Amino acid sequence: MSKRVAVYARVSTTRQAENDISIPDQLAQARGYCKQRSWIIAREFVDAGASALDDKRPQYQAMMEAACIDPSPFDILLIHSQSRLFRDPVQYGFTKRRLAKHGIALVSMTQDFGQGPAAEFAEQVIAAADALHSAETAKHVTRTMLENARQGFWNGATPPFGYRTVEVEKRGQRTKKRLEIAPKAAETVRLIFGLFLEGDGTSGAMGVKAIASWLNARGLTHSLGKPFYLGTVHKILTRSTYFGTHYYNQHDSRTHKLRPKAEWIAISVPALISEADFRIVQERLYQRRPAMTPPRTVSSDVLLTGLVRCESCGGPMMIRTGKGGRYRYYACAGNRLKGRSQCANPIAVPEAELNGLVLTALTDRLLTPERLPRLLHEANRSRRTALADTLSRRSQLRRTHADIQGKIDKLLAAFSAGAAEFDSVRDYLRQLESQREETVRLLSTLEAEPLQIRKTLSKAQAATVAAQLKSRLLEAPAQTKRRYVQGLVSRVVVGKEQAVISGSQQALAAAISAPKMDSTEVRSFIREWRTRKDSNLRPPDS
Repeated sequence: MSKRVAVYARVSTTRQAENDISIPDQLAQARGYCKQRSWIIAREFVDAGASALDDKRPQYQAMMEAACIDPSPFDILLIHSQSRLFRDPVQYGFTKRRLAKHGIALVSMTQDFGQGPAAEFAEQVIAAADALHSAETAKHVTRTMLENARQGFWNGATPPFGYRTVEVEKRGQRTKKRLEIAPKAAETVRLIFGLFLEGDGTSGAMGVKAIASWLNARGLTHSLGKPFYLGTVHKILTRSTYFGTHYYNQHDSRTHKLRPKAEWIAISVPALISEADFRIVQERLYQRRPAMTPPRTVSSDVLLTGLVRCESCGGPMMIRTGKGGRYRYYACAGNRLKGRSQCANPIAVPEAELNGLVLTALTDRLLTPERLPRLLHEANRSRRTALADTLSRRSQLRRTHADIQGKIDKLLAAFSAGAAEFDSVRDYLRQLESQREETVRLLSTLEAEPLQIRKTLSKAQAATVAAQLKSRLLEAPAQTKRRYVQGLVSRVVVGKEQAVISGSQQALAAAISAPKMDSTEVRSFIREWRTRKDSNLRPPDS
């Protein structure tokens, strides 16, 4: 009876698939091999441009799904060599055993080791050799690509939206490319930044979602005619490439994890926007993060909006009004919107009473001359890790800067001594100068960050700071007061007898260190301090 054969062929890259004869050759050899033995080819599976280091290959998966059933439609899986199936000995052995469970023999046209323990050992040795060869090849390819990026050339990935590649020189058989502006797409990128910063002239500055809707409503598309999604717009707004610096080697290609910034390679590209505008956009995006400012608190005029929780059910509380708006209460939202099934013992408290309670707790019981020094000391402990990280990054950047400057000095010395022609080192020198400028910029940003907040407070200083905070908190305009309270307080849990307030040590420390309210941002929503449960009592309901 003739054997039924499944043929599997593979090449590693799409470029090989397009320009090489490897796959046609593999298939031709397989057909001739089967013809000599009167075997019948039942099906052919081809993966063009797929790595053999894992099983993430569509045709491989289809082949295994079709083969591993009982009864199997195949008797033999035919490959050109072991490396076509896997370059990993573990994966190769696992696949062979899985096929054997369904009565399928794995046959290599060019590596026939026979049967028995010696043959299996030889197969494992060849598989290990294939894995080593793959790792060595990957190492050399990676090294070449990194150097290519250091020289300012594009490595072949899809260009960022707004750019296209252009050939700039030939080196043997290899073509070197750089990025240039794609005019039509670039205008869309500039439009997106403009909408975020200023709006479209009929409204104020737009958010990410509004920008995506605005673009799609006008028929503007992303790459390959795709519509704009929130993620697409956000990626554009956060890509440093658009102000002239593209970073290569940011992520591990296999794990997709972010690499340390010291391993990134900066490539100078034509800028679409100014760096100043890009920094403003990043700051606004940072301030709008839910971790910094919940969306519900941005436009509300309620002092404690988003902070108040019902002790009975743990749910949020909302403002309720009575007598035509003359009376206002914080009331359990769950009970109000869903009834007693959601909260059987709802909490309600007059808005003015709870607002006053929280302000009193902050000014008279928390931000007091006696407590400020201890609060500052506790907050500083939590900052030590962050400060150590900042110092480490500064040190690394200084070493990088010194290394780059040393390379520049050596090039200039070689040129001055006549050991090198300027044309031969010009591009590399420009690349080094670009890297130096980027390092200086990053270093200046880190050095602009305060390394520490105020370490200690004398009794006189504590009294002065406490008085200033109390005065400014109670006398500030409503919007400023609300923003300040939203920063200091992360949650207010209201019960029948008491209200428990939680807040952030770091926000308190920032307020203590820079108590001028019109210049201090105090946003945090991580509970790190809690006043005593008996310190926020309110009178029972009458």
